[in-house]
Amino acid sequence: MAEQASTDWIECDGAGCPVSDLARVHVQFRFDLDRRTAELANPAIGVPAHVYSDCWIHQGAKSDIIACRVVA
Repeated sequence: MAEQASTDWIECDGAGCPVSDLARVHVQFRFDLDRRTAELANPAIGVPAHVYSDCWIHQGAKSDIIACRVVA
């Protein structure tokens, strides 16, 4: 399933990755101060969602992903 790039962030509830594993995403971790900080920390082309496999399921860690957006 191909994902469409979006400027909208998707809230992540910790139940798993809400997009295709192959979608290139920007992510906001729990430790990021805000989405602007998260955006600056992500590479412009995004990262395939599957790279963050351990971070989609919330474990109460600062590395939990709390939001994402598809960039490609």
